[in-house]
Amino acid sequence: MLFGSFPVTIDEKFRLKIPAKFRRELPEAVYVTSDDGSCAHIYPMPVWERFAQKFLEPPRMDPAKHKYQEITSYYGLVTEMDPQGRVLIPHPLREDAELAGEVMVFGRQDHLVVWNNERIRKRLKESPLTNEDRERLAQLGF
Repeated sequence: MLFGSFPVTIDEKFRLKIPAKFRRELPEAVYVTSDDGSCAHIYPMPVWERFAQKFLEPPRMDPAKHKYQEITSYYGLVTEMDPQGRVLIPHPLREDAELAGEVMVFGRQDHLVVWNNERIRKRLKESPLTNEDRERLAQLGF
């Protein structure tokens, strides 16, 4: 399982070095994508493939499924970690999510999320965990 967060740097060739703690949990092949362009999601290929199988289930032509596939394909790239544990961030995604230089990598149990430092700080300040959120989490068993 992937937990915690680490500050990392995206180099001049737009490669993100996966923190060693996370690298041990990931296979070489990963899918880098986003569902909204605000941040990058890095899925181990087996996790993404299981998820993607749901698109083949009925109803296959559902507009929401279509839109989600379109967005994640637009931002998506199947890639492999190099021997130094780096993965390439796709061009459209690094532009829209403003991923360059110092970024934050978060573990989200089965995949990683990469945020622009300033964007995530702003998001956390503007949208803190509310009492309603806490109540909903309690309803969900957390």
